[in-house]
Amino acid sequence: MDDITRFVLSRPVALMVLVLGPLLWLWTGLMFSSATWQPLILALVGSILLIVVFVVITRRSASRVVRAQYPGGSRVVAEVDGDVLRTWTALSRGETSFALLAGVLIVGGTVVLKRRGGSFVAVLPAAAFSATDLGALQAAFAG
Repeated sequence: MDDITRFVLSRPVALMVLVLGPLLWLWTGLMFSSATWQPLILALVGSILLIVVFVVITRRSASRVVRAQYPGGSRVVAEVDGDVLRTWTALSRGETSFALLAGVLIVGGTVVLKRRGGSFVAVLPAAAFSATDLGALQAAFAG
């Protein structure tokens, strides 16, 4: 869960919200605080709340997706066979050609697969792969 949240929060759009949002609040507070410090304090509190709410919502969303995709107690298995990734879960079985993938990113204990030509990503636990398969997956997208 933490790895997925960290991945989502490190994307450019999330970084813009986390940086530009509070800066805008603080700038607005500075513009209205010529006579008193109350607008600036309110803007500071608002920007901190914005960051906290954004992180909490992102974490809940990631948690909901992971629980839906991998129900409690379910087993996930993934293997690399040439240029094909095979996965087995409690809910599905699939094969994905590397030609359909733009890249792979390993964040902590999570493998994130990005689809070519879009923003769609698939998330798999790194524990579902053997060390050999994980290495083969990384090597396929290293160049």
